[in-house]
Amino acid sequence: MKNQVTIIGGGLAGWANASVFAENGYQVNIYDKQSQNFGSQQISPNGWLALANLIDIKKIKPYFEPFNNIQIKYMDNNQKLELLSNFNVDNKTTNYGSIERNSIVKLLKENALKNKSITIHNSYIEHIVSNNETNEIIDDNGNIFLAKSIIGADSINGISRKFVIGSDTKSKQKKIFRAFSFKTSSYQLARNSLQLIITSIGHFVIYPTIIDKKNATNYIFVSADDKSTPPVIHDKILSYLIPDDINWDTTFSTNSNEENNTIHRNGVFLVGDASIAMPPHIAQAGNQTLEDAAFIKKCLQENNDFKQMISMFIKQRYIKRNIISKKSRSIGKILSAQKLMGHFRNLTLKSYGNDILETVLNPIWTSEINE
Repeated sequence: MKNQVTIIGGGLAGWANASVFAENGYQVNIYDKQSQNFGSQQISPNGWLALANLIDIKKIKPYFEPFNNIQIKYMDNNQKLELLSNFNVDNKTTNYGSIERNSIVKLLKENALKNKSITIHNSYIEHIVSNNETNEIIDDNGNIFLAKSIIGADSINGISRKFVIGSDTKSKQKKIFRAFSFKTSSYQLARNSLQLIITSIGHFVIYPTIIDKKNATNYIFVSADDKSTPPVIHDKILSYLIPDDINWDTTFSTNSNEENNTIHRNGVFLVGDASIAMPPHIAQAGNQTLEDAAFIKKCLQENNDFKQMISMFIKQRYIKRNIISKKSRSIGKILSAQKLMGHFRNLTLKSYGNDILETVLNPIWTSEINE
């Protein structure tokens, strides 16, 4: 009998893993309904290498917008900008930039569906009931399915995480504001760079991207206290970069201090946002999800066994994800610092910004896929 796997969730993690398991001889049932993939994803070199292990990289290049440098700036209360650091990545990597999330998921889905062994269910799972070695899953239509091996890819609020970690365990969520603009002036000012602009109430992340095959600028605002909203830009010059008419959408990201004791229980294995909390401050949630899928692919190619794959993942990938998660939380605290600590942060970035970024980013951007 052919190996079978059930995937709960049809976003980035779901389709990346559907492609991997289908390519390695598994019959895949994926429950995909109402998946939202807003805006663009920063792709760092580790994410690019992982993506190249999952799909034909030539297909993704038309959607890729490169960054040559990372600029960190401080915006005072009069909305005047001060450059704190300008980190050149062009001489270090050509694989740092952005890709529209919908484009990545679309290409992963197309690659997965080349295999006739995938069945798509237009429903989402509301309950998982453990029954000895086989689980029963119940969808929103009341249908009951048997599933022995389950990949939980339904994010931090999904039923998979609740089943594995516990129904009373809730990840603290951080409010993230996202938007994009098709204005030519904004794109020209954002082109080739990722700009991190620190303010007294939070920080902007601004970078060029391609949305619906058009040049665009992607915006993210993370409030320092999780209560503030993106400031209204009244400075005429700055408004060319951050237009006052962009529409902000509110999304949520993990900002938890909890330590997962496990990412696997009774045949349910968590991947992507459903697994280890990955705060947004170093843009690694999507990149680590791609690395997860590439690592799983390598495991399956070496040993086409679900339990053995989980064992290898926990011993190797789990540790790195935890380290990156902790580092992201630390970066978030630094970016949110105010008053004296904020002043000290700015002085430090002006004096040692390039060295700090080198130290922080290089270990994260180093992928272990080919090691």
